[in-house]
Amino acid sequence: MDNRQEQRPDQYLHSQMIQAPQENPQTDRASEQKPKRKLFWPVFLAVLLTASLTFIVTAAAGYLFYGDAIRDSSVNGLPSDPGETESPPVETTKNTLTFTDKEGVEEALDKFSAIYNLLQSNYYQEFSDAEMIEKMTLGLVEQMGSPYTFYLTPEYHESVEDSMKGEYVGIGAIVMRDRDGSYVVNDIIPDSPAEGAGLYVGDRFLQVDDKDASDFEDVGQLAAFVRGEEDTQVTLVIYRPVEDRELTLTITRRGITNVSVRHRMLDETVGYIHLTEFSDHAAENFENAVLDLMRQGALDLVIDLRNNGGGYAHECVNMLDVLLPAGTVASIEGREDGESYKDEWKTTTAALVPDEMRYVILLNQYSASASELFAGAMRDMGKAVIVGEQSFGKGVGTMMWQLSDRSAVQITGFEYFLPKGESVEGVGLMPDYPVELAPEVEIKAPNQRTLEEDTQLQKALELLKRQED
Repeated sequence: MDNRQEQRPDQYLHSQMIQAPQENPQTDRASEQKPKRKLFWPVFLAVLLTASLTFIVTAAAGYLFYGDAIRDSSVNGLPSDPGETESPPVETTKNTLTFTDKEGVEEALDKFSAIYNLLQSNYYQEFSDAEMIEKMTLGLVEQMGSPYTFYLTPEYHESVEDSMKGEYVGIGAIVMRDRDGSYVVNDIIPDSPAEGAGLYVGDRFLQVDDKDASDFEDVGQLAAFVRGEEDTQVTLVIYRPVEDRELTLTITRRGITNVSVRHRMLDETVGYIHLTEFSDHAAENFENAVLDLMRQGALDLVIDLRNNGGGYAHECVNMLDVLLPAGTVASIEGREDGESYKDEWKTTTAALVPDEMRYVILLNQYSASASELFAGAMRDMGKAVIVGEQSFGKGVGTMMWQLSDRSAVQITGFEYFLPKGESVEGVGLMPDYPVELAPEVEIKAPNQRTLEEDTQLQKALELLKRQED
């Protein structure tokens, strides 16, 4: 898998996830053809998650078909174009089922057929066959067991794509989904409507315009609902843990331009880079920031990844290429076209910085995915120490598959391992120097904190203090 490419994660007001690279797709892996078998059901799609009364069932995927037609089942691979941007539509063979094994399929289809007919005949509301198929499709995706695998409507998909370009109409809050399913504000864009309305980091969404937050399938769907036409209003009901109370905020949407990389000098020798997400052009902007800080006299760097929920894998690897010599920064294990594969992500060029440059990376509980890959690789390579709090723990990556109607399915396709073999999935990274912020400081976005109240940044400066000759 070649990762050195431009690409569209796991979202302003969108889910940010490590993404597989896009522009250099993998070559197609051969699919082993299974013996053909005949199917005699009135179905062309086998999968179900829908309920009526006491029925809750999930079955295999396929299209429904009717009559006495006999269809053959064969193994068909999807196009190998990982990435979350404009992936080509998935080609499917009409009115066929795709299975990779025989065991249990016949029984599962029998059960599926019986329940489908019961629901179609007895459910108190009537749905067309097309509507039933759509419900089954959503049910299959939702039952895969990964919170990072989900379906996107065409509108939702377009909204997610726009957000990773750094410009959209919304309120300027970055949101992630916590492990308990809550939607939490993890960063706020400076001078945005969200900041003006008094939204805090850590605020939890309860409602968006009378729609319960628990009804959203994932954070990207919530994000698409919060966005809208410029100068229109959205009403949010949030719970603020630091004050233990609910608040209602009405915020006017406007055009948002996010600058994902900001930098400045902290003192005569220490530069500071704040990265909010690994979005389009983040690596290019990061490289420019590093070079500018060096021109200003920076000998060491603080890299602030607090509240950074991740983004594109290739942007992360390209940023590491600025700081590290050529080498392996992650090992990948995943599945594609029905086959398991292993791969490595590597830096390929000489570092642009002096070998003696030192780094402190700031993390907190909202640092996830590509942030953890970046920080973990830098530490494993002996180049950085980590200050702050235990990170989120997202060690898997996703691929976005665009369908023919411009809807899409995001699929958890691989797990990554740091240079020393560690996976952060469900675990996160433990800091070398644990430092917590005061509650009244933690609710502020990193750019809103002063040096006097930011004890984590103070610790970083202390570690980088150079002895005077």
